Amino acid sequence: MNTRPTTAKTSKSGKEPIVVQDEGFFQHDTGDTYNGFYEENKKTGAVKMHGYGEYTTAVGDKYLGIWEADNLTNDVTITYADGSKFEGRLNNFAYDGIGVYTYPDGCVLQANFEDNTPKGLLTLVDPNGHKWWGLSERGYAWFEPVNYYYDMLPKTCESHKKIRKNRP
Repeated sequence: MNTRPTTAKTSKSGKEPIVVQDEGFFQHDTGDTYNGFYEENKKTGAVKMHGYGEYTTAVGDKYLGIWEADNLTNDVTITYADGSKFEGRLNNFAYDGIGVYTYPDGCVLQANFEDNTPKGLLTLVDPNGHKWWGLSERGYAWFEPVNYYYDMLPKTCESHKKIRKNRP
């Protein structure tokens, strides 16, 4: 761990720094780790993640981005142990604003998120590379494929039966 302060805020008397900003690696009792910049209050001994860093939970979830007083802010990358991934903005640890969520099976959802929920227009690319456009309202989403061949497919079971009858 780097022990040399990179930035310091001094006390009113100007003698000793009250808050020191530095870079280091920490391991919590839970097994979680943090590697990055932090801020330490010399008077109270409190240490907070502050600046660019990566927090990794004991189960393998990784939170990468810029921290401000222990809160991950702005553009972040979160990689979950199950293989899913979120790239976008956070607000109070909730997806907020334009983001991309990649599912473990390879599906990619591009959406505007509000409080962890996709809202409005959505784009989903399935593992086969097919693109689907959708709309999300009240926590539910509806998708249609972005493919002109889809318009030629039968829309009901009845039309499907008629096609089969006409074949030799």
